Amino acid sequence: MKIILKLAWRNLGRNRRRTVLTAATVALGLALLLVTFGLGDGSHLQMIDNAVRMGSGHVLIQHQGYHDHGGVQRALEAETLSQVRVWIEQEGFDGSVQNRVERVFSTGLASSADGSTAVRVIGSQPGPESEASKFGEKLVTGEFLSSETGDQAVVGAGVARKLRVGLGSKFVVLSQASGSAELQSRLLRVHGILRTGMDELDQRLVIIPLEAAQELLLLPGQVHQVAVFMEDVEGAHALARRGRTDLPASAEVLDWAEAMPELIEFIRMDNAGNYLFNGIFLLLIAFVVLNTLMMSALERRREYALLDALGLSPAGRFLMMFTEAVLLALFSTAAGLALGYGAHLYLESHGLPLEAFYDGEGDLSAAGAVMDPVLYSRLSNERLLASASIIMFLTMILALVPAWRAGRRVSVQLLGRM
Repeated sequence: MKIILKLAWRNLGRNRRRTVLTAATVALGLALLLVTFGLGDGSHLQMIDNAVRMGSGHVLIQHQGYHDHGGVQRALEAETLSQVRVWIEQEGFDGSVQNRVERVFSTGLASSADGSTAVRVIGSQPGPESEASKFGEKLVTGEFLSSETGDQAVVGAGVARKLRVGLGSKFVVLSQASGSAELQSRLLRVHGILRTGMDELDQRLVIIPLEAAQELLLLPGQVHQVAVFMEDVEGAHALARRGRTDLPASAEVLDWAEAMPELIEFIRMDNAGNYLFNGIFLLLIAFVVLNTLMMSALERRREYALLDALGLSPAGRFLMMFTEAVLLALFSTAAGLALGYGAHLYLESHGLPLEAFYDGEGDLSAAGAVMDPVLYSRLSNERLLASASIIMFLTMILALVPAWRAGRRVSVQLLGRM
């Protein structure tokens, strides 16, 4: 085996240009694969984080059936809400839970002296909401809610435009209350105007203090949702599973994936497109590598005849050619990992500006989530290992054909042409 390894090493060095070009092709393919995976996974994590912090949460606790059917009357009772608060405090002792926000929701009609429009009212806790969500970051004028009660309201830019209101302007919200056949109304004053980047949300959003919303909807001490915010998305699934076991049956516990199935479907489709693109790219690289290895095998027929005459068996020649491919794959993989990981580190810290690929006007959104104007790479160890393994496996599989040709019986007449 030692002589086989020595022959394979010298054969790679004999035609350095071909060896370097082949290794560079494979290394570049692996580097591009890592960059593609890094940007893809990074963009998905950014989309999830934006969606979670734009009126949702990593884990949602609601009345049973509220997610599918809604309804003002489907609210968590005070006793259940107390149990939920205690459970969150117990589960978050290790610091995994960053915040919780209690909310109520309603649809209604907003009217001013100059117009009216249908709105979605969110009653929320000003302090926790501003800390956990991104609503405060989306303000274009004014301030976020600063009072637990009162007539303050933060409205979407589309709502402000339809009602023709500005900071300090008054408007009225009408909504159906729980357990009442009559519409309830409340006079509100614009405290801030925000633009989320999603036109549909900006056209309907009205955020008011939680207690004001509870009074409007006749829900004293009750909420429709408790949103739990965590350090990262990874722990949400486990926390939701524990919640289904620990909390009363009247409460449904959803993680972010269950609460936003359209986002999950978009990520799956995007991953499928990435896999298809990478598969085609790897196929092209495979043809280049196979062609190079086959040309090497054909050009060295006289060498194989000489080795045969010197007593190297067909199995030995097969193993020699295959060892060359293994060494080439090792060098290519190492170079590709270094190049791809270096690009990942740069994109992880500096990001890829999307302004280079669109006109930069407005915000990009998909599946109900806003995409950041700069994409940052996120590359897991699993992706690194899987990508390197794919390149190694592909190169060694391709080497079987030229190795088989090298191990075939060769004519001794080839020695006469040397």
